[in-house]
Amino acid sequence: MSTRVQKKLNSGFSKKPEPSEILAGKELSGKVAVVTGGYSGIGLETTRALAAAGVKVYVPVRTPDKAKENLKDIEGEVIVDAMDLGDLASVRGYAASVTDRESKLDLLINNAGIMACPEARVGNNWESQFAVNHIGHFVLTQKLRGLLLNAGSSRVVCLSSIGHRRSDILWDDIQFESADYEKWTAYAQAKTANALFALGLDMKYRDQGIQAFSVHPGGILTPLQRHLPNEEMMALGWTDADGNISEQVAALFKSTTQGCSTTLWAATSDALADTGGLYCEDCDVSNLATQDSPRFCDVAPWAVSEEGAMKLWELTEKMLAE
Repeated sequence: MSTRVQKKLNSGFSKKPEPSEILAGKELSGKVAVVTGGYSGIGLETTRALAAAGVKVYVPVRTPDKAKENLKDIEGEVIVDAMDLGDLASVRGYAASVTDRESKLDLLINNAGIMACPEARVGNNWESQFAVNHIGHFVLTQKLRGLLLNAGSSRVVCLSSIGHRRSDILWDDIQFESADYEKWTAYAQAKTANALFALGLDMKYRDQGIQAFSVHPGGILTPLQRHLPNEEMMALGWTDADGNISEQVAALFKSTTQGCSTTLWAATSDALADTGGLYCEDCDVSNLATQDSPRFCDVAPWAVSEEGAMKLWELTEKMLAE
């Protein structure tokens, strides 16, 4: 199996820098970005940081009223329109509306997602976590590809998770048609898919000016955990009986502002200018996981497999053609 070479760059940032540290000295005025999920959790902080740096930020939203409330205090140009990643007609319509308004797109941050939710089906009977987290973003990126190419030099950042280490793609049963649905396995393969999609995109289009990276933002308590009762988060060691971050993970978890910093680093770092398809964490390139890797860091070989990236790309196109 050929894996994308993962080697830390020693970027010089701590594991928990704030967005202002990442973007200090960056000239971003005049750039255009799309941030999915850019109105909640770390997506909201990504939008806030980019807009403050002079980027025009498009935020596709599933719940417009909530989005407008969350975004109302952001300084800068933020454009909100409706889109549902689980509804590909709305994804295609959204991409068309951005294409009508803009001549280029410098940054695409595929940040939105769902985690460990009850079993649900969308589209062509697709399992919802795979469909929303991967297929919806695959279609959005493909429909915005012309704008990304027009920028001359653009970057796509796909939000993955350390959860990917739980499972490779379930190549023979992606939609849980044979095996019983298991929410964490479904989430894990979706996050593996996010990393493989970034790698595949970079393989296909970097020589035309599109770089792509995947990111593990770190442990952060956000609305992403909305499907988890506190009892389950307590069992995972994340929270106490009152729903507060437990002492044992407080040193590991990040704030929502710190949680968007690796995304911003992957989107703007000059140190990444000649690379792509890499999985990043803690504002640096991740190490490749071994049997001795710590539980909460490093990337599994299957998530940076070039063969896996191309296989997933072909399977996704086949799903969309059916």
